[in-house]
Formats: sequence, structure tokens, C-alpha cells
Amino acid sequence: MTFNEYMKTQYGIGEPIYLSKIKFLNYSRSWIFKQLKKMVESGELRRFDTGIYYFPQKMSYGEASLNPRTVVEKRFLSDGNEVYGYVAGISLLNMVGLTTQVPNLLEVVSNNETTRVRDIQVGNQRVRARRSRTTVTSENVKTLQFLDLMNVMDPKNIDETEKYMLNKYIKTAGVNKEEVMKYVGFFPAKAMKNMIESGTAYELA
Repeated sequence: MTFNEYMKTQYGIGEPIYLSKIKFLNYSRSWIFKQLKKMVESGELRRFDTGIYYFPQKMSYGEASLNPRTVVEKRFLSDGNEVYGYVAGISLLNMVGLTTQVPNLLEVVSNNETTRVRDIQVGNQRVRARRSRTTVTSENVKTLQFLDLMNVMDPKNIDETEKYMLNKYIKTAGVNKEEVMKYVGFFPAKAMKNMIESGTAYELA
């Protein structure tokens, strides 16, 4: 199997491909980079950003560009198999329905971020990436995201509709008291305080 055949078999159309993740037999990183450059020059492959490539999807109007949100999700949240991050901050408040503010900055918490917090640009998407307080897994991701939500919410400004949305989120996510108590120590005391003041603590199964 040639390198080109391997790439087309390994990666789907419209999916971000990270240079750092590509491994082909025992070839070096510099050799792989040269092959990618050839594929870009031939038009087979597109370069989205430094170290990020994709196979373009052919549409009736031309080529569809790679969605920056897809790049962010694969880099910081999940590769489809492993979960290593979650949406946080105002982005999470909006997702749950606790704010109507639509942020132009996507906030994420991830095992793949080594700094405490930093702002980056991914295509036209601004991202604020934070290092996870503890290792995020598929088993604890919903609990950690819930605790992050408790840490940023303001219990004084929650009306009945927002309480309903919050309780719905808890039930849908399957967050329970045992798991919350297991991880709450990784978060500031504010998270527990907001949980009690909002009445959310009493909704946990």
C-alpha cells in the first residue's frame, strides 16, 4: 500500500488530519511531511492550517471547506473513539439554556491542553482552551462538565424556566450525586456553593 492509498483509506472526506498523528510504517516525520506536500500540490489534499490537512468534499457548487468546529472538536474534545474534553464557560451556559448570549468564543476544557488557559484561532473560530483539572474520560465527562457549569453559573439570576432547563440537563446527562462528590474536590468551593444555592444539589439522584 502506498502512502496516498493509506491516507485515503485511513481518513474520511471533510475530516481534519493532524500531521502529528500520522504514522506510516517506519518512515520519518520529515518524509511524511514531504508526501503531504506533494498531495497538496497535486490537489488531492488541502491544508487547513499548520499541521492540519483534509480531503475536500466535492459539492455541486465546488469544494466544501473544512468546518473549524470539527477541527476544534477532534483536537480538544473527542476523536470519535476516545473522549478527552468538553465544552465549558459561556458556551456551556448557552448550550444548557442558561443564557441567550451566543458567544463568538468557544470555550473548551481538555486533556490535550497543557497550559492553564490560552486563546487561539482555528480558522475563523476563536477558541479559549483550558487544561483539565483532572483527566477527562468518557465515564466522567458529563460529571466534570456539570461541575464546570456550577462553577460559572450565577444562582441569583436563575428564573423558573432556567431551573427547568438545568434540571432537564442533569437528567439527560445522567449526572448523579455519587459521581459529583467524587470529583467536586477538583473544583473551586464556588461550584458546591452554587450547587446548593441554586437548589441543584437536591435534584441529583
